Amino acid sequence: MILDNLPNKKLVSALKASAALDIELCEDEYLRCFSYKANWAPEIDVASYENGGGDEIVIVIKGDAILIKGFDHESEVSPHAQEEFRIWPGMYEGAPEELLGVLDNDFFEIAHVTFCFWRTSNSGSWQQGTVNFQNNEDNGASWLLPAITITPECFIEYAKDYYQDDFNKITPARVHQVFSEYE
Repeated sequence: MILDNLPNKKLVSALKASAALDIELCEDEYLRCFSYKANWAPEIDVASYENGGGDEIVIVIKGDAILIKGFDHESEVSPHAQEEFRIWPGMYEGAPEELLGVLDNDFFEIAHVTFCFWRTSNSGSWQQGTVNFQNNEDNGASWLLPAITITPECFIEYAKDYYQDDFNKITPARVHQVFSEYE
């Protein structure tokens, strides 16, 4: 997975920087892709990425533990693609309850999920439930997770593409500055 060698602390820093820069680039909250809510609940932060096309990533953070829930609206793993609306079997199996419980809020639409990963420490490996894809179903993680801008260069590439001319509201030097402020 693209996040395998990225410590949790660096991932959280990049999420904060991306959300802060999105605010600088766009006054309209509903048009931003990145958000970060510190203390969404006691000791819980929540970050998100939404591409405006129905795909999203929600990241729940508690201390060194992180849970990532993704939803690719075109995936055959989507509950909407099943004969009977249902979450793919095993999707949340084994996920830490303290993180998973945050997704029970209607705001996060726990059933809108095509992949879920978690890591309980900076040095641990990413885990997922006992999902079984028998026909090489695509859960969307391979193309959606790279949308998380983990470096200033990734953010610049994203912002130039997404905001186009409005990217000129900030400079590449500003992007590097914000990323360094959150390290």
